[in-house]
Amino acid sequence: MKTVNAKIFALKYKLIKKLTDSLNKDKELIKNGAEITYKNYCKIQLVECSRSSYSKQDQKKLDEYAKRNSINKQITYYKRIEIDGMPIELDKTINDIISIINSTSNTNNKIIKQ
Repeated sequence: MKTVNAKIFALKYKLIKKLTDSLNKDKELIKNGAEITYKNYCKIQLVECSRSSYSKQDQKKLDEYAKRNSINKQITYYKRIEIDGMPIELDKTINDIISIINSTSNTNNKIIKQ
């Protein structure tokens, strides 16, 4: 039977939450026109998008019924962030970080902070 270390699991869980919050803040800053530094490192771009869907009430109706009754879809505009061209060595760095987290499970918190 495989085992899961609760201490490492909790650490990863909290780390993911913190990183997700930080990433979402960065995305909002980019959407609001923040300057991106280290532009040569990877390609980060803001993509303007739109989608259309029926209102909540109309979604309950069948597509045929919507066509017969001239129910139109609503267009929704949104922005999303795309990132491409990330260096291959970034995967190694991430794997090293996870490896360090996994290997420090039996040490004190000062080492993990370092």
